[in-house]
Formats: sequence, C-alpha cells, structure tokens
Amino acid sequence: MCEGEFESLKAIHAVSPDFVPEPYAWGKYEKPEKINEDTYFLLAEFRDVGQQPADPVKLATRLADMHQRSVSPTGKFGFHMATCHAKITQAVDSWEESWCALYSKHLGHVIDLAKPILKWPEFDVVTKLTLDKVVPRLLLPLQSEGRVLKPSLIHGDCWDGNTAMDMSTGEAFVFDVCSFYGHNEYDTGNWRAPRHRLSNLAYIKNYKKCFPVSEPGERIQIPSFGGSINIGVSARGRLGRTQSLVLLDFQHR
Repeated sequence: MCEGEFESLKAIHAVSPDFVPEPYAWGKYEKPEKINEDTYFLLAEFRDVGQQPADPVKLATRLADMHQRSVSPTGKFGFHMATCHAKITQAVDSWEESWCALYSKHLGHVIDLAKPILKWPEFDVVTKLTLDKVVPRLLLPLQSEGRVLKPSLIHGDCWDGNTAMDMSTGEAFVFDVCSFYGHNEYDTGNWRAPRHRLSNLAYIKNYKKCFPVSEPGERIQIPSFGGSINIGVSARGRLGRTQSLVLLDFQHR
C-alpha cells in the first residue's frame, strides 16, 4: 500500500507538481521485539486541508490537465506495479493495448475477491454477464473503427474525501491516490454516485469543458445493483459518458 501510493504520487507529481503532496520516501520500520507485524511508512509533503471537496472549477480544471498532459511510458494502459484501492490490490500491474482488456482484468480480480465473501449464486450470474457482455459492449467501441484512446494517468479513487482546497495556496489538490494509466473518465465514475458531493453537476460540467467526452457518445442506460453490492456504470445523461465504469464496491455485512 505504501509503495503503491508513493509511486502513484511520484507519477502525478512529475506531471502536476502542485496537484498532489510531494512524496519523499517510503519504507519499513525496524521491528521492535514486542511487535510481530511488519509496519511501513509513507513520508510526503504536508498540505493544510481546507474545504472539502475541492472547488468544482479548480478541481475539474486541474484533474483534466493532468489527464491530458500525462503520457504513458509504454503508450499502453496499466502501471509498472500493483497499487491499492484502500486495502484491495488493483490488478493493473501489466501493460495492455486495450482499455477493455485492462479494465476487465481489474474488475474480474475484485469480483473474485468478493465471491467467497458473498456466496450468492445471483452475484455469480450478474458478474459473469457484466464481464462477458456489458464491459465489452461499453468499452470496445472506444478503440474501434479507427478511434484512438489515450492512456491517461489517473488518480484511481477520486471522491470527496480525497480532494481538498489547499489552505496555503487556495488551489485544489488531491491525495490518497492509487494510480495507473487508464481511460481518463475512470476518475469521474465516482461522481455519479448520489452519496458523493462530487455528484453535484458542477463538477462534471466543468470537467467536460476541459476534456470532452470520448467517442462514440451513444446513450446506453445500465442499472446499478444496490444493497451491499454496487456495480455502477456511468450514464451519458448524468456524467457525459456511458463507458466510465465504477469499480465493483462490496461490503461484508
């Protein structure tokens, strides 16, 4: 977790130095005799957190700028190591020509983690349909018929609590990152969920002013599954893009 966040911060800082705290180091503590577990640390620049979430115009502008100016070192989707979304390791440590391929691998990994916890036959049916039918239907057109999709460096978990206004500079910044190179609209997926304050339409409207939606732009409505399972797909009518999928979110209750 510490190494993944360090590498994510380092990658973003190289593109947009003021947009994230500068990372200094990560490592392993010397283990005292009475402590059995390994303990790690991440050392980064201090930022004085102000308003949360960050201002819509400033956040959208800086996020879109990072997406547009970042360049994948391989020209492909992925990352040089696995990063962590909270405690869940992300299956993004490979380089793929296809965004659909990387996303399917990533989502399939999280589904596999959920299955032994949930043990619902219906869940297995829905997730198989999602991986076999829904994901290809939404993501393959992004790179078909001559369309080119740029791998963008993304935050990975861009929600209310990971964005803020810097009390010293008055500018928007982000933290708690779990980055990789993916479709830029992956970062706006969280903005669809009504429980997030980033669902305020001011955020997506300002983002689209800076970074127009990817083609094709046909409207496809995909339902979300509630309860303790939430598989979300961003709808064009709300977020400006059908292909911005929200990573499977599960809770053990």
